[in-house]
Amino acid sequence: SEGLIRRRAEHNNGEIFSLEEVSLHQQDIERIEYIDKWCRDLKILYLQNNLIPKI
Repeated sequence: SEGLIRRRAEHNNGEIFSLEEVSLHQQDIERIEYIDKWCRDLKILYLQNNLIPKI
């Protein structure tokens, strides 16, 4: 969710639109949606140990 990404963007003052890297590992995430729209500059996405069945 957008809230989870905002919490992970504390080092960026909670601004997600300019994030280049996000670490979302071990969050029991089942699906990723809209991250390409929220984080347009995203280059690195860490998703280890989640529940995503297909990317």
